[in-house]
Amino acid sequence: MKPGLVFFILSVGIALGVVGTIFAPDVAGPFLHETFGVKKAETIEGEVARKLREGDRLLLTVQTSQGSFLVTFKKKVAEIDLLVQPGDTLTLALRRYEPFVDEPAIERVRRLDPTPRPKAHALPSSPGAAAP
Repeated sequence: MKPGLVFFILSVGIALGVVGTIFAPDVAGPFLHETFGVKKAETIEGEVARKLREGDRLLLTVQTSQGSFLVTFKKKVAEIDLLVQPGDTLTLALRRYEPFVDEPAIERVRRLDPTPRPKAHALPSSPGAAAP
């Protein structure tokens, strides 16, 4: 065989593999049985009822309309601990509802009562000063 023909066949095979990997799940997904397909994550929204940090892990109890579940984070614990507070509303991406969830993707965090930010051009008033 000529080297050019071998290279052409190899290139076509790689191209078909890449295109098939990208487009095949969406095209063939509706026709496959549920056990073969990968379920897309559903978003679940709930309120953080309790937060507990134990060393290198963070535990959150989240109350949703479907019930409560316990979320465990072992990665980015310090960042999530600063971001999420009790009373916040979390939107999590889960494959399905489970009572115990490890490392879900956080899609959104909303504060219960956002604090107003001071204006940049306003001067801070001193406690003893009288207002004009």
